[in-house]
Amino acid sequence: MKKKDTRFLIIFVVIVSLSLLYLFQSSYAKYRKQISTQMSTTIASWNIKVNNELINNKTTLTNNITPVLDANTYIKEGVLAPGSTGYFDIIMNAEDVDVDFTYEIQNEVDEDTPLLDLKFTGYSIDSGTTQTYPAGGAITGNLTKNTGDTTIRVFFVWDDSTNNAMDNQADTEYALDENNENTNIAVSIHFTQKAS
Repeated sequence: MKKKDTRFLIIFVVIVSLSLLYLFQSSYAKYRKQISTQMSTTIASWNIKVNNELINNKTTLTNNITPVLDANTYIKEGVLAPGSTGYFDIIMNAEDVDVDFTYEIQNEVDEDTPLLDLKFTGYSIDSGTTQTYPAGGAITGNLTKNTGDTTIRVFFVWDDSTNNAMDNQADTEYALDENNENTNIAVSIHFTQKAS
């Protein structure tokens, strides 16, 4: 009988020892276990288009903006002369932009073609009400992420009033100077992501 009791005791001790060893390892493993994983996220898209051209990594757009010059009783359509009026469009597209942003548009007559009487008179957004051109010279606004085209139309005039900078002789000399074949308007646009 003692032999059976001894075997039973040995088997019991082995089972208890293995159970304790398992519990100890399992408990110890909770503090030693390492896990590795990867975090996956999407970076916000910043693909703004101006007049159907992506601005990414560019300081100057490839395509020039072509103004529309209105006809009147004395001036043919498409001709710039004293008294001419016209406009040009800046079309901004934010369909592939994942963040809201602000824009600032500044226009000035290029210093290489100094037509002192060319003045910006107003602007409209998406064919809305024409607003007076800002005194500071900058048109500002906000665009919402993932929106389509927003058209800023800028109006200008070759001022031929009595309060203009150039008199009739200066107008004529400017028009006759072969170096002034093209009058250029510099348009700069700055985009800034809105802070959250």
